[in-house]
Amino acid sequence: MDAKRSNCIVEVSVDGAQGRLAVGIMNMRQALELPEMPSWSYTHPDPDKAAAGVVLNRTELAGFLGHH
Repeated sequence: MDAKRSNCIVEVSVDGAQGRLAVGIMNMRQALELPEMPSWSYTHPDPDKAAAGVVLNRTELAGFLGHH
C-alpha cells in the first residue's frame, strides 16, 4: 500500500433508510481496515470529487489506492 496515497482522507458513511449517515473521517488505510459491510460508502479521495458528492464502495476505494 502506497504510504502517501493511503494517507488521503475519506469520510466513511453508512447507507440507511434515511440516507447516508457519516460514521467518521479517516485515511484510506484506516477505512480499508474496517470490517467489510455492504452498506458503507466512502467519499472520493480527490477533494474536488468528494466536494461534488462522488462516493465509492470498498472495492472502488481499494482499486483507487492500487492504481493511482
